[in-house]
Amino acid sequence: MKGKLQMLDYSQDNENTHISNINHYLQLMKMSYKGAVNELQGREECQYDYFNRQSFKNLARKNFKSINKKDRMPNYNKNRSKYSEGLILHHVWENKFKNLSYLTSIRNHPDFMYQQKENLVYCNLLEHLILHGLIAKETHKKLGIGGYKSIPAQIENLYNKEKSSKLNDQEKILLSAIGLKHQEYKNVLALANKMINDC
Repeated sequence: MKGKLQMLDYSQDNENTHISNINHYLQLMKMSYKGAVNELQGREECQYDYFNRQSFKNLARKNFKSINKKDRMPNYNKNRSKYSEGLILHHVWENKFKNLSYLTSIRNHPDFMYQQKENLVYCNLLEHLILHGLIAKETHKKLGIGGYKSIPAQIENLYNKEKSSKLNDQEKILLSAIGLKHQEYKNVLALANKMINDC
């Protein structure tokens, strides 16, 4: 379909695959935030809420405090994770509220709707960076910019460890999920930075 986002191919490490993967990121950057989320959700639909619903509701009644009045996060829904596949979860509503997996934000926005599976999207680290970049672009850097500034250090750390052969198995998966060589990633990052600087 014309204009459809090309999905990443992690199965091969060759020039054609890398070009296809670069195009995937470039197409993602050209979309609206909502369009990018929809495309990524179309690739991998989340089947589980971020937190355990009952745990969340019980703690919400006590303003996320335990019995002894200490701060308490709700129990995570363990089934939601695809970290072993190199994918992390992004809260879709972070274009309206920041850090929806953090206790402060949960207290300020205690509606479980923001934690429901339909309001989550799986993405690799570079896709996560781009989603935060699109939020920053659309909100004129009022939101999304914190994530946008912090994620490159995580990615760069993976490439540095790869260079010195110090990647552990999970880090190899996270880097493989990006599907780019280091210089290719830096080229995509430069274009993402331009998108942010132009807004």
